[in-house]
Amino acid sequence: MGEGENGFADFVSRSVPTARFIEPGAPMTLAPKLAAVGERRRLSKRATLGLLDEMDADGGRRATVCVSAETLAAGDWLHLLPESEPARTLAAEAIADGAADCDTGLALYVSDESAVRVRPPLPLAADFVSARADTRPLRALLASQPTVGAVMLRLGRYAVCVFEGERILASKTDSRYMKNRHRAGGQSQRRFERSRERLVRELYDKACEVVQTTFAPHPDGMDFIALGGERNTLNGFVKRCRLMRELAPKTLSRRLPVQRPDRRAIARAPYEFWKSDAAFWEWSG
Repeated sequence: MGEGENGFADFVSRSVPTARFIEPGAPMTLAPKLAAVGERRRLSKRATLGLLDEMDADGGRRATVCVSAETLAAGDWLHLLPESEPARTLAAEAIADGAADCDTGLALYVSDESAVRVRPPLPLAADFVSARADTRPLRALLASQPTVGAVMLRLGRYAVCVFEGERILASKTDSRYMKNRHRAGGQSQRRFERSRERLVRELYDKACEVVQTTFAPHPDGMDFIALGGERNTLNGFVKRCRLMRELAPKTLSRRLPVQRPDRRAIARAPYEFWKSDAAFWEWSG
């Protein structure tokens, strides 16, 4: 049995002073000798590949730690950390900071001075470690061509598409009438709420029908499902639509940013899907 969450706490308590990840603009609190200052960015596929080029150029100065989502969920990743300090503590802090609700795993490039952590758009296939900067696992993932079904939904409008890599294969978008909020009270308010609930159900049912007809022509099925839009609306839709519940094991947790589910949102869906979340850490004494 590997070390889990308690193992991490024990590790930190017997290690060098704990680093702290600080959001940009937040007050900096320094540990007695070491501190971590961080910045977070969401990078396009092109920008992510550029970052990997920088890691390759840094070569022998950085170790590589790739942790799969399964290993993160089990909390059994301490054996993957570098042996030397302070890189080991820095890696532990960076992984622990990004482990919550991460269903794609994390890739970390760490030295004694700094670390770069990447949360990729797709799940890492397996754990991987190297004494050098080794970007092959992430490059292979970014070069893959999975079939992705995207469902983007806000009250009153939906957009559905299927894309392979960055090429859109099928799409459909439409709108449904939705009443605005009602300010009156009493029976009038209750009638309005019942009417609005009916319209929401009709929107969900129509969107679910479009998802079925858009996904059906792809006999090999979807490798992944991406959702975009307002979270509460999406949650209600998934509960209402049986197909979406069946696709839950393939549905990624990260949401596509969508203000208006329309043709423009469909055109941007592959670009947004392939973005990676990066965090940059540095030591200072």
